Amino acid sequence: MKIRPIDGIIHGFALMHAATTILCTLSGMPDSMPLTILTMALAVLICYRENLTVEITVMALILVNTLGFILGNIGALIPLSGFPAIWQHALSTFAVTEILGWSLFLFAHRFAPGGAAGYERKQNWYRNASWLVIAIAIVFGIRLYIEANYTGNLLMENSGAVIILVVTTLICLIFMVNFALQMQREVSAQRSRRHQAEFNYMTLKNQINPHFLFNSLNVLDSIIQGGGSREEASEYVQKMAALYRYVLKQEGKRLVPMKEEVEFARTYQELIRIRFPEGLAFRGLFSDEDLYGYMVPGTLQLLIENAIKHNAISADNPLVVTSRIEDGAIVVQNNRIPKLTPVSSTGIGLQYIRNQYRDIAGKEILVQETDHSFSVTIPILHESIV
Repeated sequence: MKIRPIDGIIHGFALMHAATTILCTLSGMPDSMPLTILTMALAVLICYRENLTVEITVMALILVNTLGFILGNIGALIPLSGFPAIWQHALSTFAVTEILGWSLFLFAHRFAPGGAAGYERKQNWYRNASWLVIAIAIVFGIRLYIEANYTGNLLMENSGAVIILVVTTLICLIFMVNFALQMQREVSAQRSRRHQAEFNYMTLKNQINPHFLFNSLNVLDSIIQGGGSREEASEYVQKMAALYRYVLKQEGKRLVPMKEEVEFARTYQELIRIRFPEGLAFRGLFSDEDLYGYMVPGTLQLLIENAIKHNAISADNPLVVTSRIEDGAIVVQNNRIPKLTPVSSTGIGLQYIRNQYRDIAGKEILVQETDHSFSVTIPILHESIV
């Protein structure tokens, strides 16, 4: 069984806590200050490893020491028959350290950032280290005050102190929960920005793909050399320019009106038709009046490109790409015509589209595949989320 570094850290500190209580009991010394030092060291180490900020580390320091003190005092009240008093104290200290260590680690690990955010958190430690020093001094001051004024079980001797400890615990818990929610929003926003950048890159990459440019220029050359008119060549160039103009215009936008997206897809279809005059058909089973709502820019073009990439095109067995509106979604479907040499599929294009609709609207796209057809259902979004 593989032992992770965090296992060794938490178990090691738990054993050190237990050993400290035994040594202090045997030597007749109080163990509160050494245990406080060990507990603070454990909390700081976990928070630093998981890239938590200094501010949340300060709250964690206060919280684990407060909870450790409360749980330790409660543990001292629980009799363990069959064990000498010295071992009872050591076992309860070991158990409390394990509980605190794993609880803090699970919290910290759940909200630990990576990449640039993780680096920024590391720098935060150097900028705000003074707060950590102040927190350590406060914890030591509280423990020294308790040592000087109470010799027994504080929870049994002073109800006012119990109230203070409970309030302190609640304040720290509220602060850490608020931090957790804030980090969750931050991670979600970072993921959304990353997916948006990836999708924009994918869309632009498809348009400036060397193969796309090469094929488009070949088609233009065929128009010119094949006796096509100046107007035909000019129209073709204008359609190519419209594609790039749309991509640049929508750069950075998360959503565009559905009517604009469909118009862009039609322009792309017209270019593809010139390249494949036979064996390829596009059918839009809806009217312009049906085009209300919003879509992620480039979605339809990516789906059309996907159909052409993975299917054979011939006059004898045409590839038909159909678009229709159905139950608040637009469905893009094509018949399947396997190529003699299949093109490997990474699924990246569909995954980018899926990520966008999850991030923006919390909705899923639906991919359905049979031996004879392939379809993708894209939810039509509404103005309320734009």
